[in-house]
Amino acid sequence: MMAYDWAINGRPYDRQTILPVHAGERVRLRFVNRPLMWHPMRLHGQTFALTAGGIREDTAIVLPNSTVEADFDAGNLGLWVIHCHDVYHAEVGMMTTLGYVQS
Repeated sequence: MMAYDWAINGRPYDRQTILPVHAGERVRLRFVNRPLMWHPMRLHGQTFALTAGGIREDTAIVLPNSTVEADFDAGNLGLWVIHCHDVYHAEVGMMTTLGYVQS
């Protein structure tokens, strides 16, 4: 599996990297999956709506060679992890942290 780029935004997990959001902001997540594996991408502490429609959720299946977009309204202050729910993928870097900042 190490031959794959197990990262988010081209960077493996680094606890110092925090993606900033502001309370009340509408945030769009774009999950782009180029490998030939599927990834259950999970956002802790929020629920999102897939732009393609459907119910609100906190995990989206991103199929091989596909892109999934999801929107959420930032309203649950704190630090939250976004990661592949396949523990092997998360452990080698496919996760990041989302954090609220003061406006």
